[in-house]
Amino acid sequence: MYKTSLGSVTKEIEDLLVEKFSAKGRNLNEKIRSVRRQLPRRIRDHAAYLAEAESRWRNPKRAHQYDAKRVLEARKQCVRHLEKIDCAQIRARKRLAWFTGALINVFILLLLFAYMAHKLTMASGAAGY
Repeated sequence: MYKTSLGSVTKEIEDLLVEKFSAKGRNLNEKIRSVRRQLPRRIRDHAAYLAEAESRWRNPKRAHQYDAKRVLEARKQCVRHLEKIDCAQIRARKRLAWFTGALINVFILLLLFAYMAHKLTMASGAAGY
């Protein structure tokens, strides 16, 4: 390949996936699978091609069966997308989503308690007559 090896390209993408999404897995394919829903389809497809090219590159009989230009383009697209991701913003959104969910649950519980209290006062008021 031009100035970088295929191994270093896939390692770079793996490192970015771990850094930005805490991806789990032993290789690029497993890491892509672990963060599947958080990546756009186009980036998933590029990363999947890199993983496929790496598996071909590791097999001596199939080592020449990948397109170097496509690998470089896929690397460029993946790195461009992954470097734009702000981890602090993702964490803040997750915290906000958790807090909003907890707040909604508390509100529902308060409504339930108010309804039960109303029912109890109505039942005790009706029993006195």
